[in-house]
Amino acid sequence: MRRCLWVLFLFSAGCGIKAKPEVLKGPEVAIKRIGDKVYVKSIAGEIRVKGFEKVGDYWIKENKEAFCFVVERVGGKPNKFCVERAIEERPYLKVEEEKDFVRLMLLGFEAYRLYPLKEKSIDLEEGKDFKNSLRLERDYWERCYAITGIKGILESQPVELCVKPKPPPVVKEVEKLEVRTGENKLYLVWFYKENYKEFVIYERGKEIGRTTGFAFEIPLPKDKTSFTVKVISPLGFESKGVSVDYNP
Repeated sequence: MRRCLWVLFLFSAGCGIKAKPEVLKGPEVAIKRIGDKVYVKSIAGEIRVKGFEKVGDYWIKENKEAFCFVVERVGGKPNKFCVERAIEERPYLKVEEEKDFVRLMLLGFEAYRLYPLKEKSIDLEEGKDFKNSLRLERDYWERCYAITGIKGILESQPVELCVKPKPPPVVKEVEKLEVRTGENKLYLVWFYKENYKEFVIYERGKEIGRTTGFAFEIPLPKDKTSFTVKVISPLGFESKGVSVDYNP
């Protein structure tokens, strides 16, 4: 009798009242105002922001006035958020250029934030705070930045600048470039002891191929011609090239 009752209890427990589905909480977001633009990013869950445009991970709206907006969390509750009026002033920027770096000096705010510009858009994930002055090292490529002045939780209209690149490094040439011939084939061979990415081969100034080895095979030319081998460095810079002539 006890055994029957115990089985009955287990069946009742397994088929009893179902738990109420959990309702997601309201949206958790990070909000940033930079000048006229307001950026909203979700911290948890998928969101929709009415009146904003989705660009990458951010919802963006341009409006310099103070305003409120609604953020909806998909599957959860909406919440209303408000932002203050934009700071329309820009920092005053003075740039001192040196051979290997530039020095930025700013006025107008107590603190500033430097952002890299990628495809003319501010990279909000890479902001760097500083006070009054900042030294930027030159790179081999041009780098562009946006600088904002910070006032409380707001950031001013950005001022932009680009830092000119420093001269590219000299790439060493291949050594002992020579022509060897076989049956219906011509072989360019050389030696190289530095680090490199690849070699580019030209015939009469026109690129005919690339290789990571120290030799290059082509059909045996019928006429006199010239070949040039250039080195591509690990950073992507190209050497001036070394040439060799072939005369059948």
